Amino acid sequence: MKEYADYSWSLDPTHYVIFEHLGTDAEEKQWADYRINDPISKGIMTWGKMTDEYNELTMGYPNKNIARMSSSSRGFIGQRLMGYAESHDEERLMYKNLQFGNSTNSAHDVKTLATSLSRMSALGAVSLLVPGPKMIWHFGELGWEQSVFACNNGVVNTPSDATAGDCKLDTKPQPQWTGNWLTNTDRSKIYNDWAKMITLKINEPVFVGDVTIPNVTTLTPNIKITNPALASTELKDVLIVSNFGVVANAVATGFPYTGTWYDLMDNTTLNVTDVNQTITLQPGEFKILGNKTATLAIADFEKEATIKLYPNPASNYFTLSAETTKVEIYSITGQKVKQFDSVKSIDQQFNISDLSKGLYLVKAYNDKNQTQVLKMIKE
Repeated sequence: MKEYADYSWSLDPTHYVIFEHLGTDAEEKQWADYRINDPISKGIMTWGKMTDEYNELTMGYPNKNIARMSSSSRGFIGQRLMGYAESHDEERLMYKNLQFGNSTNSAHDVKTLATSLSRMSALGAVSLLVPGPKMIWHFGELGWEQSVFACNNGVVNTPSDATAGDCKLDTKPQPQWTGNWLTNTDRSKIYNDWAKMITLKINEPVFVGDVTIPNVTTLTPNIKITNPALASTELKDVLIVSNFGVVANAVATGFPYTGTWYDLMDNTTLNVTDVNQTITLQPGEFKILGNKTATLAIADFEKEATIKLYPNPASNYFTLSAETTKVEIYSITGQKVKQFDSVKSIDQQFNISDLSKGLYLVKAYNDKNQTQVLKMIKE
């Protein structure tokens, strides 16, 4: 099967190759590490099913752990695990939340729709932000709660029901359109929160760094992300804490150092005087904390891309289609390799003749300190 990947890459060396293989770690390491050290790093991405683990969290039960969401947990050299909490083949998380969720606290009953929806932003925090590619399935970002076994008449028929067969392949009702889910504040909050998280991940090089997820069963998963290639003046350390219980909890942290930390969802501050100080989180609450603010203004996260980079691939220079105040170039591993500080006019040339061949991320700033990240291939 490597021949399929080789052929795709012969047509486009930046082409993404993804296998729904679901084999052993030893097998999948052969795909993930294949041609990983090419000048334009390759490697075949493989699906990383984590449905059961994440669903236990969203339902409110401490029966699983999410440590295997990282590529390093599988022994891969690069970030080639396509991790996901939902897919076309597995039961929807929200459906199981409503059917089987923890209802021991009437003030936070996971079996109620509003409560269950309120927990799904936290799911994004502990899944989407883990370094490496991720998959979102069919309106999970709006809290889709219909069973994957829903029949076209609305009845749910699973393989274990008395009626033979199941309705997995039936056409499903589409209430997200008729119900205009984007105007539903409970659902649109998930959409907006996940969009912010994805924008952070795309724009901030810390998220191509190293991740630590403790291999323990807990309702308060704790994720640490660090990129040692970045300077201490940059956003280089992120701590994600969460509470998937049904009551408030003082959750453990483990900050790498004291000082002022920032909630990357709104840039509010937290003064850390003890690296082990706890943070009290309400049920379903999370925090994404960084040592610096995100350079991307959260209010601008939905703005369309407006800058074009050309030529691409580039040999000796590239130009940008907008005036910039600063341009940074990062390797695909997140290390800053070049920076241009002076104001550059439209179509001015940026010299890259000294860079090695490969794939880079170009981060352009405007006079309002807004950023846009673009991919560049150096020939």
